[in-house]
Amino acid sequence: MEYIINEDPSIFTERHEGKSYPFLAKEEIFSIVNEALGYAISLDFEKKNLYARCIIRVVDYPGRIVSEVKAIAPRFRIKSTFASLPYKDSDITFLGGGFTASAVSRKGRIGLICSAPDIILPDGRKGLKLELHMTERESDKSFNTLLSYKNKFEYLHSSLMDEISGTITFGEDKTVCCSKELSGKHIWKQTSFTDRKEKPIAIIHGASPLGPFSGVALTYDDSFTIFNNKGYSIRKNVKWKEAEGGKVILSNGEDVEVKADVFSSIHEGRGPFRKPRTFRYAIFNGKARDTEIVNGYGYLEYPDALS
Repeated sequence: MEYIINEDPSIFTERHEGKSYPFLAKEEIFSIVNEALGYAISLDFEKKNLYARCIIRVVDYPGRIVSEVKAIAPRFRIKSTFASLPYKDSDITFLGGGFTASAVSRKGRIGLICSAPDIILPDGRKGLKLELHMTERESDKSFNTLLSYKNKFEYLHSSLMDEISGTITFGEDKTVCCSKELSGKHIWKQTSFTDRKEKPIAIIHGASPLGPFSGVALTYDDSFTIFNNKGYSIRKNVKWKEAEGGKVILSNGEDVEVKADVFSSIHEGRGPFRKPRTFRYAIFNGKARDTEIVNGYGYLEYPDALS
C-alpha cells in the first residue's frame, strides 16, 4: 500500500501539461453535508467507458432514514458549445451522469445538477432538486492511496470541497446555500482488479472547531486516516470488531477508538464495473489521535451482501 498525500494537485489536472483527465474515475461520489441539520445528499456516479449510472441518496442521520433513487444514463453524445469534440474542450470536462443528475468540471470548479422528482424524502416530502457549485483547491490536503500488485492497481481518493454555493429544493421548499451552511466531500475510486474480492472500507465526515474533516479506514492495511484542508494523521493496526446492537468498533487499542452505530443497511447489486456490495450507514463517535469525532456521518462499505 502506498500513501500519497498532496503529491498531485488535483485528479482533474495533469501536473505538467495541465490537461484534464475525463473518465479517470470508475466511481465518483459527491456528498453535501449539513452538520447543523444532520442530513447528507450524495450523488454516486458509476462509470464504464461512456456509460454511467447515478444513485442519489438523502440521509437523515438524526431520523436514521435513507432515501434513494437510481437513474441509468444510456450512451449518448454531448457537445460543448465551445468545441467540435464531444464531452470536453480546454475548459469543460463532463464527469458523469445523465437525465437525472450530472457533474461537470470547469477549471477545477465542479457543478452538480440533480432532479429527482420521484424520490420520497426522509420527512415524507416528494422530490429533490439541486444546483450547486463547489471547488477543490489544489493547495488543500487530500487523501490518496495506491494499491498495486502484478500490474494491477486500485486507487482511492478523498478530498474536501470549498466555496459551496447554489440552491437545494426539498419538495417545494427552495433553499439558497452557501459554504457556511454546508461542507462538500469528494471521493473517487478506480480499480483494475477484476477478480479480487474487495475488502471493507469506512468513510467518516465530521466537523470540529478547526473546520470540516474526513476519516478513511482501510482494512487493506488496517489504517485509519483523519484529514482536513490543513493536515492529516495516519494511524496503523486499527482492527474492526462487530459489537452488540448493530455497532462496529474501530480501534488500535491506543489512540484510536471509534464506534459506528449502524442504523441502515443497503445492498447494491453488481454495478457497471464492480461486484455487489453493502453500505451500512452509521453515526460515528470516538477519538482518533487528537480529533474528537462527535456524531460524525458516514458509512461502512462491504463487498457482497452481509449475512
